[in-house]
Order: sequence, then structure tokens, then C-alpha cells
Amino acid sequence: WLVEGVQPGDSLFFHFSGHGAQQEDPHGYEEDGMNETILPVDFMQAGMITDDHIGDVIVKQLPEGVRLTCLLDCCHSGTGLDLPFMLTSSGWKEETNPYHSRGDVVMLSGCEDMDCSADASDRYGNPGGAMTTALCDALQGNRSLTYRDLLTALRRNLQRRGFTQRPQLTSTQRFDLDRHFGFDDAIANRNPKIGRTLRKKFPPKPRRMEGPLASELLEAGLLCGFTATLGTDFAGPVMGAPGSVIDTMTDMGYSGMGAVVPAMDPITGMGSSIGSTFGSMFGW
Repeated sequence: WLVEGVQPGDSLFFHFSGHGAQQEDPHGYEEDGMNETILPVDFMQAGMITDDHIGDVIVKQLPEGVRLTCLLDCCHSGTGLDLPFMLTSSGWKEETNPYHSRGDVVMLSGCEDMDCSADASDRYGNPGGAMTTALCDALQGNRSLTYRDLLTALRRNLQRRGFTQRPQLTSTQRFDLDRHFGFDDAIANRNPKIGRTLRKKFPPKPRRMEGPLASELLEAGLLCGFTATLGTDFAGPVMGAPGSVIDTMTDMGYSGMGAVVPAMDPITGMGSSIGSTFGSMFGW
């Protein structure tokens, strides 16, 4: 439902704070041979949701002029939407087997693909992901950040709390880091080719997993062939609670998780539509 009826000028927001994992990429597109996954509450029965599936549903069909901002605060989330461009210390790096699309999609993730995202608490003591908390602190401290400023603030906030995870920025479009960070400023498509570019296939490289979540994944039959390490448990703050990402966005003039913002008024008068399950979002 998030992208249903979407049109140029619409602004979308998707936030997940919870468990993340990996499973083998059957196509060999990923450079580590592994798909990144998120785990809904019914993953023991329904399985994990892969980055491939999320991208198919909420990224690939977006028309030019639509903005989607995604925050993934979970383990192994670095390329959690399989967007074609990742920001590195030397600038934007294109994936080996990128899938280019027309929309303007920007994703902030809590850590690299091989790393784990920790739990934390906000200034009110509410539990939440370290990345979500760092983002809220950054935006509450300065409402006029560039992307360069935002990434600096995120890493500083995480280091100040003793976290070693490194937030990642990926996008469907290359852009200058002096661009203002916002939720409704879509840029034009700059990709000359739309669709998959296949250059090389990669074998899977499973990592060691341990702890309570690994036991649950094993019980559900989702750890076949895995040897790799997963991080700690956490639950995000209640949506709209003081200091939560939704509360911070509301203070900035935005509202709604998974909300489709009408093109005619992307800042004020936003309606929100919050699904009760992941199934409703992905059409299950």
C-alpha cells in the first residue's frame, strides 16, 4: 500500500527497527553472495523478507519525481534495499550488478552488511535502535543539515555512546553531499539505463551466527549452510513517543510512517496511513 497510486511529487517514508539477518542470494548479484533480510514478527512461520523483495515492491517501480526515504536500523542492513550507489570514503561507488530505477530513493542504514546494529535508549529512556536514536538526536540538534553534516553527526553521536557500527548511505541517484537533507526534495533521474546491469556473479559467503536469534532461525529452517554472528535484540520506541523518529519528523513538519504524502502539499496537512502488519505493506 505504501506505493499504491504514487505519482511525481509524492514523498514516502519507510522505517524498520528490529532484527536483520542474511540468506544466500540465489541470483549471485550481491558481492558477498548474500541477500540482506528483515525479520517481521511472524518470521518463524512466514520466513524473512529479503532486500530483493522489498526493492521489487517499494523501489523499482517508482516514477521519476517521487522521493522515498528509508531508515533501516537492523543488523546487516548496509545494502538493505539493493540500491545501485553506496557512499564510500572516495565518493559514490556503483554496485557490481546494479539495478537502476527512476525514483529518488535514499536509504540510511545502521551498519555495514557484515556488521551488527546495537540497541540504545533515547533521552527519555525509551528503548530503540542506536541508529534511530542517533538520527533523532542529529535532527533535533539541527534542522538544516546537509547530507555531509548529517553523516558526520550520526557517526559522532554513535561514537559518543560507545558504538562501533558505521551508518551507511545508499541511493538510486548520485548527488552532491552538500544537498540539504529533507524528506520531500526529489531530484530528477540521472540514470541513462533503467533495469539490471549484470557484470559478474558471486558465490555465497555465509557468516557465523550465534545467540538466541540464531537458535530461532535454525528452528525455523532459515540457517541452512550458515556458520555467522548476529547482534543484540532491541525493540524500537513506540511510534510517536517523545524522541522517536516519528515524533522528530512531526516536529520538522512531517508525519506518518509509511505515509504517502500528497504531491500538492508535501509538508503541511499530511495524512498518515500506518499498516498493522508487514503483510499489508508488501501485499501478502
